[in-house]
Amino acid sequence: MTERKNTSLPFESSEASEQQLWNALLNLPDAEPSARLRREFYEQLEKAGSPGLAAKVRGWLGLSSNTGWATVVVCLLVGFAVAQLSVESKTVQPDRLAALEDNVARLNRELVLDRLQDDAPGTRLLGIHNASELVQNDLEVAQALLLRATEDRSPSVRSAAIDALGPQLNSAKVGHELMSLLESAESPIVQLALVDLVLRNGSEQQLDLLLSLANDERLHVDLVRHVKKSLRRETI
Repeated sequence: MTERKNTSLPFESSEASEQQLWNALLNLPDAEPSARLRREFYEQLEKAGSPGLAAKVRGWLGLSSNTGWATVVVCLLVGFAVAQLSVESKTVQPDRLAALEDNVARLNRELVLDRLQDDAPGTRLLGIHNASELVQNDLEVAQALLLRATEDRSPSVRSAAIDALGPQLNSAKVGHELMSLLESAESPIVQLALVDLVLRNGSEQQLDLLLSLANDERLHVDLVRHVKKSLRRETI
């Protein structure tokens, strides 16, 4: 009995015509996909690998971390308190209204301090913007801003904190720290923020120190010219 030859066909058939058909199919060339089909395939592949709309919205709103959710909770509490104030302001007693206003102010202050300590530079910048409205009458907020101005790892955050401390430049502690920072700062961005702050709000003594640093060329070369031109004084 003869052995049957393995034809590698999908199934064995004794019909010569069927075998001829399947052999012809095996010899067909592999067709290349069209350019349009390739483009659509890669577009679908890219969409599958990219974050969905919900993930993007969470990122935009800062809800990707626990800090973001904490911010949302605080904002909801503040919003609820403000809504209570607007609805009940005409009917509540003066002492209760004052208590509600105090709670709103306290929650807002805590939110600002939390933002100033956040890991994300953008959130710290937002905290600095909010803190600029409180720094005049809040020593703790001023100290938090001073920490950002002197120790933050981002020059842009340091620059923004320096600008927000403008009203406090003439206070003993803040003024001393900022003038010391001006003598040691290496970042041109930080130097520029300090120079503009002193030019706008500095005392006579602080302006004299600024001019001395410019004359000794301890500032960036462009800032040296800026200081001398602003003060309209040149060394003899």
